[in-house]
Amino acid sequence: MQILSLGVAEEPFFVYSSLKKQFDELENLKGLSIEQKQSGEITFYGIFLSDEEIKKNLDLHKYERIKYFIAAAICNVIVEYTQEKLIGKLIEENYYFLDNIEKEKILYESKKKVNEVIESNGFSNVKYEIIKKILDFLDSNFEFNFEGFLTFRLKEYLKIIENIIEDVANKYFFEREYIQFVNLLRYFVGIQNAKIDLVHVLPDEKAYILYDKEFKEIKDEFFEMLSKNLRLNLSKEDILLSRLISLSPRQVIFHKHGDVGFSQDILEMLSLLFEDRIHFCDECEIKNSKTVPKSEE
Repeated sequence: MQILSLGVAEEPFFVYSSLKKQFDELENLKGLSIEQKQSGEITFYGIFLSDEEIKKNLDLHKYERIKYFIAAAICNVIVEYTQEKLIGKLIEENYYFLDNIEKEKILYESKKKVNEVIESNGFSNVKYEIIKKILDFLDSNFEFNFEGFLTFRLKEYLKIIENIIEDVANKYFFEREYIQFVNLLRYFVGIQNAKIDLVHVLPDEKAYILYDKEFKEIKDEFFEMLSKNLRLNLSKEDILLSRLISLSPRQVIFHKHGDVGFSQDILEMLSLLFEDRIHFCDECEIKNSKTVPKSEE
């Protein structure tokens, strides 16, 4: 007796192999077989229940149980298809403008994130909803179109996968832009002549305060006037970065032992830009701007 006809347009062998594996692992249900039939570009897999199983008092309860096992098997095929085929397909469609290396990076990270979601405890609720939708469909349909069901009946599931890929891609784009920005700044720093020997940097609540080698505060009246008049929305990290690039010191010492700390992001950025010019002071008599030694005029 044929229970279902499963039509697959893309990756028919993958769907067949995955489905057969699911059936082979069903210890509580025997007698299910799959027969292939080609119709144009669509491959149909007929799912049959053997006559021997039918003769074993096949009542409504048992038939519904068989349908549930088939629905669960199809659900697992959909999840495997997502992991192995769908992620790559969506990346090819949505990020066609990237080169192969970039697409491979996004594919690798997306697969890792999707697998983490699939293996999480909360994913059982998603699988339950997929199985329920498959059962609802089978109640009134004999033919099951694999791609059509995935596209039109599992929109919420697809949205989860698409959001993961989008988050991974956005992170990749951000990191790529960051690297390009850092490389540009490194080039700019590299071609500049050093304008000052040494800069001490002390963090304060509202700003990073700069001192020269004689602990005389370094003022930047032009930048302060520009920021004030144009009302630039710059963080103290932005200002520090701009000032140090402008000064291009031979050495920069960050005093990290005070009451106020440094942003780790700005330290990483400046370490990339100035490399061996950067030094850190973890302990000295200077605790904050109030304890800086008085410079001799």
